[in-house]
Amino acid sequence: MDMRIFVDTDADVRLARRLKRDIAERGRDLEGVLQQYRKFVKPAFDQYIAPTMRSADIVIPRGGDNEVAIDLVIKHVRKKLDTKGKHFRSQLVSAYRGQKHPDSLCQIPSTPQIQCIQTIIRDKNTPRDEFIFYSKRLSRILIEYALTFLPYNPLVVSTSLAKPYEGMHFQGDVINYCSSLSKHVDIFQICGVSILRAGETIEPALQSVCKDIKIGNILIQSNPQTGEAELHFKQLPPQINRHHVILMDATIATGAAAMMAIRVLLDHDVPAENILLVCLIAAEIGIHTVAYAFPKVKIVTAAVDPDINEHYHILPGIGNFGDRFFGTGSW
Repeated sequence: MDMRIFVDTDADVRLARRLKRDIAERGRDLEGVLQQYRKFVKPAFDQYIAPTMRSADIVIPRGGDNEVAIDLVIKHVRKKLDTKGKHFRSQLVSAYRGQKHPDSLCQIPSTPQIQCIQTIIRDKNTPRDEFIFYSKRLSRILIEYALTFLPYNPLVVSTSLAKPYEGMHFQGDVINYCSSLSKHVDIFQICGVSILRAGETIEPALQSVCKDIKIGNILIQSNPQTGEAELHFKQLPPQINRHHVILMDATIATGAAAMMAIRVLLDHDVPAENILLVCLIAAEIGIHTVAYAFPKVKIVTAAVDPDINEHYHILPGIGNFGDRFFGTGSW
């Protein structure tokens, strides 16, 4: 943190707030509130809270009523953000050149089929309908591969011929057996989140292999003046912290957008080890950036390209994936 702030409030105001809250909202009597304040609350403040004021860079008296102090803090924060934000992506580009791939990276094994699909979607002369078809095909392969990294447990089931089969089931499943109905119900604790807009192109592949899966969206766009990633919108599935999250984007260049999306998930209490970041093509720089910041997040991709250009496009890359898929721009 660049600045430590202590927000101070007069002791009489603090006591008045406590009296109002405890009597009106908690049904306590005046004598009981005052006794607790004198015996516990005020001594605890004097011993543990007040001494931290010495470590503060700024002390703001009168709390939210001190508009002058708040205005100064706002200006200082904006200045810090402006200074740090202008060169963030360019710093990411040069930070990890030449390093070996991180352990959190999982790449689809290269086969003639995968290479053929990659050749088709990378070819600038590929018609848009073929680009869409083969992008969806590669997305399905990618999702199938990514799901293998989820936790599974052994499960024995009875086959139609009354013979047991030793199989597997997703560790997050809640399986309730009902002997009278001879069936079980699976509740899959998996959800998807797309980084808009290119990430939503992978959604159909996820929906085709995970029945009734919930999918959320995070809109992150580059600032036209600075080129930096900015968060504009998010809509996440309910209780997302109880899910394994498939975070989807078509490409990862510098990793700035992916890092911001992961930060959003972490802020919603999703464990880092429960996040699978999947993409069709990733630049080495973006992989290192994400892996360094979030080593517990597994990165699953169909291809790793060596570099990016001055416009932060992956080289050799695929061009602007969103423009080619949706038919926008000048691809």
